Amino acid sequence: MKKQRSLGLWAVLMCLTAVCLAGCNIFTGPDKDRVATPTFDPPGGAYEAGQTVTISCSTPGATIYYSTDGSAPTLPYVGPLDIDETCTLKAVATRLEWKDSAVASTTYNIGRVSTPTFDPPGGTYHAEQEVTISCATTGTTIRYTTDGSEPSESSPKYNNPIPVTGATATLKARAYKSGWVESNIGSTTYTLSPATPTFDPPGGLYVIGQTVTISCSTPGATIYYSTDGSAPTLPYLGPLDIDETCTLKAVATRLEWMDSAVAYAAYFIGGGPGLMIYVQGGTFTMGRTRGSGDSDELPTHTVTLNSYYIGTYEVTQAEYSQYMQPGSSWTSNYGLGINYPAYYVSWYAILKYCNLRSLAEGLTPVYSISGSTNPANWGAVPTSNNATWNAAICNWNANGYRLPTEAEWEYAARGGTNTPDYLYSGSDDINAVAWHSGNSGNTSHTVVTKAPNGLGTYDMSGNVLEWCWDWYSSSYYSSSPASNPHGPASGTYRLWRGGGWNGNAASCRVSYRNGSYPYSGYNDYGFRLCRAMN
Repeated sequence: MKKQRSLGLWAVLMCLTAVCLAGCNIFTGPDKDRVATPTFDPPGGAYEAGQTVTISCSTPGATIYYSTDGSAPTLPYVGPLDIDETCTLKAVATRLEWKDSAVASTTYNIGRVSTPTFDPPGGTYHAEQEVTISCATTGTTIRYTTDGSEPSESSPKYNNPIPVTGATATLKARAYKSGWVESNIGSTTYTLSPATPTFDPPGGLYVIGQTVTISCSTPGATIYYSTDGSAPTLPYLGPLDIDETCTLKAVATRLEWMDSAVAYAAYFIGGGPGLMIYVQGGTFTMGRTRGSGDSDELPTHTVTLNSYYIGTYEVTQAEYSQYMQPGSSWTSNYGLGINYPAYYVSWYAILKYCNLRSLAEGLTPVYSISGSTNPANWGAVPTSNNATWNAAICNWNANGYRLPTEAEWEYAARGGTNTPDYLYSGSDDINAVAWHSGNSGNTSHTVVTKAPNGLGTYDMSGNVLEWCWDWYSSSYYSSSPASNPHGPASGTYRLWRGGGWNGNAASCRVSYRNGSYPYSGYNDYGFRLCRAMN
């Protein structure tokens, strides 16, 4: 009986021990009642932009703690985290009387590797180049291609500057860094061509013939030229004797390079007077045909003109001073020299100049004031508003010199056609054809130093603004005659066109209109002559 009682007591003790162990959470295995390891959504990795990260635990009732600086996680997790920069996120989950979870850890790399850059940048160069590729993100590996294909991790690795020796080369590069989003592709193109040839002396107006040297600063270049305005194909072997008016063109070549830009220079030999271009009469659309502008440039309207002559270039200081002196002295501040345009000339003064020159050259004077075409009878040029001079009459049938009408000016500035419909006289590139506030250096420049338009006239955009015959009216286009318009019968201002060296690009457009008092003459007021066909 004693033995049976001992067995019963042992059974009872074993049962009590089991209950105690269960109540005291004494573990009997390595993971029994351990909280599940937290998980992250989205998972760690490389992201171009910040991420909103949720931390969760599959164990019900667990509390999560986290850190974003790689330290032990102690911050209570209460909701999604905005991860806006690269960091290491850690998390642990706990539950009362349970064993803490394992620490979960992951890294978020926020941001894309910087796009590689090239030095020197792409463009046209007149010598061979060595190109350096760099990336602002440290610790990257740069891969590149030279054939225009897209670089990948199997492309050549950049270690040393890349030589550019052929006509063209397109370099592309991409940077990589472990755990980061790969960079965007950097791309640039290099073109090698000889420098544009230069002429010495430069084109311009000359009383006698000139010996012209053509040169190119690129070693090993070969120069070709022409003197008739055609494509340059004649090998240049030495200085050229230019004895008559011509347009000299030149191009430089080098084996396996692109040809240089074509250089040109117009040489007017024998002096300036009388250099005019024939303008075949025709019909064109006048006014602002494209782009933005002012309301007085509208509506566009069809105009038909008779044929006429117009000056190849603006009247120069040498030409003007043969018969007149400017209202103020020409100075080097605004351009001084025989081939610089005349300025400080008023509309009134131009009437006198035209008739004096017409008489001197045996032509019929165009203008009459108080019934006389002889400027000796007119008195001094007015320096304030003058009703008598405002009433000057133009004989449109006379063959002497005169100002162009506004319509004649615009037709010539457009090259006698609306096709191509350029913004400026001869080009959409203002710097190719005009001296304006953006490139003039605050002064006028010698005539014929910018490109001509299709008709062969120079500086109809920029350099000095050009007076026209017409009175100015902002609404004239609504009632302008369709054939040979001469402007309103009266007004306050006389028109000028083309803009000047201190005007912005907008004022140099072929459709831009403006006006000034006829007695005013400033440092950018000039003119161009016109003649009837008679």
